[in-house]
Amino acid sequence: MPCRARRVPTSITDQFWQYAKEAILAACSAETEEDRRGLFELAGTWAQAALLEASVLQLPRHQPIVTGLQTGHTVRRGLRLARMSAMVRLLLRYIFSKFQNSPHHLCVEFSDGSKWQNYQSGEPEILIRFKTTHAEWYSLVFFYEGFFEKYIDGEIDLIGQNPASLLFAMGKDANVGKPGANRSYVYASNPLMVPRKLIQEWLQGNKTRAVAKKNAEFQYAIHPKLFEEMLGETVGYSEGYWVEGTQNLNQAKHNNYEYICRKLLLKPGERVLEVGAGWGYMAIYMVKNYGVTVTVYNPVKRQNEYMRERFERHDVAGSIRIVEGDHRDIVNEPKESYDKFLTIGVHEHHGLNLKRYDEWWASIEHSLKLGGIGVISTSSLMQRVATSFLALKYIFPGGHLPSLPHELIMMNRHDITLVEIENLWPHYQRTLREWRERFNLRWPDIQKADPTVFSERFRRSWSMYLDSTVEVFNQTLDLSQIIFVRGRSCEYYPRPREGKPVGDFRTGDQEVECYR
Repeated sequence: MPCRARRVPTSITDQFWQYAKEAILAACSAETEEDRRGLFELAGTWAQAALLEASVLQLPRHQPIVTGLQTGHTVRRGLRLARMSAMVRLLLRYIFSKFQNSPHHLCVEFSDGSKWQNYQSGEPEILIRFKTTHAEWYSLVFFYEGFFEKYIDGEIDLIGQNPASLLFAMGKDANVGKPGANRSYVYASNPLMVPRKLIQEWLQGNKTRAVAKKNAEFQYAIHPKLFEEMLGETVGYSEGYWVEGTQNLNQAKHNNYEYICRKLLLKPGERVLEVGAGWGYMAIYMVKNYGVTVTVYNPVKRQNEYMRERFERHDVAGSIRIVEGDHRDIVNEPKESYDKFLTIGVHEHHGLNLKRYDEWWASIEHSLKLGGIGVISTSSLMQRVATSFLALKYIFPGGHLPSLPHELIMMNRHDITLVEIENLWPHYQRTLREWRERFNLRWPDIQKADPTVFSERFRRSWSMYLDSTVEVFNQTLDLSQIIFVRGRSCEYYPRPREGKPVGDFRTGDQEVECYR
């Protein structure tokens, strides 16, 4: 009886799948855990290559693979795809097995109805439900970015309390997913994500004012109801300052803006330049409480109209000038015409390219008088790396978490001297938790304001963003308040160094004037 010949792969795709299958079979009989892990990872690499080569990402997402097949060729193709899908689920099970020893209960339901879980009894803290085979393939190929893209698309459900935050924490503990501080690359660890990141940076890179304006409008030109409900009555889009006794979000926001004013050493009659004033609270606060005049540079028309109405309501319109432009337009101001410079939560929008870093500090050098004082409050990292693909796709295109060492180098190039950096990341993390709670509780009211924009897809993207950012503060993300002066003299910043500036902070049952 003749021996059955081994099937010879007829395409590159078949060859890749054959390699993946052989690696899985070898892993099942491996003698050590290290060999088993290495072979499964090798199988995953070959499977990713096969999926990419076969362009399976274009297959129907919601129809059973074999339903309605009419030819033998199509049947064979359908069966082959079914086997491929089963292999994908096997590889996903291996990835999820890294959470086997997690103290958190995780249950995964696959599109074929099968399940994986890391506990014997009880209920899951997180339930992951793959609703389509497409979502499984996409998650394997593009890993956590693909997983959350399919969550936002509605092809994966995450059920649990703050599930994205808990998944990121579990991933960190198991060394799965987003790497930590020791990133040796700029764009992505997954080589299949690198082209997508490069294209994203090329399209969003703030290289022109028009691109920067379009990026800013993506987030800030939507209905302000989102920010009014999420950020609190000040509508201040920044960290709070939670001094001892602070009881609520409004107090924390007031305390932060008061704290920054003290760092700026504001005096009556001074001219302040603020880049990106959000919805105007800080500008009102400075005018009302410190007697200064303010010029605001902001590129988003809808935000500017909101601020203009707010300024008029509180009788400060005569002391605040709004210019519809970004930081590069500051060079149109008379040189050295401002006593103080300020930007809160906007420096993150300058972009990854080092030329964008340089443009910011060049504009500050142009606008500040010699001896003028500035404060930048910004989220920051130590390394210069591209911001999360997901955040740039769904939340703030063109954004970049600036590298603090690179910022200091650029300051030095532009005759600007560092006075102090204070890291307030625990204060921002607590603020984000408040935002997340308000966003979840007030979502029905937010959605009613503009159902077309505030869709289920929007809710999922912002839930992912708030959840993940809360967790990233536990890993690498900082909140840097940078005090600097233009020029260099010990007389330029005379505040005593023995303690922090004392402000008119609100605590306990004290009320806050929110200037709504």
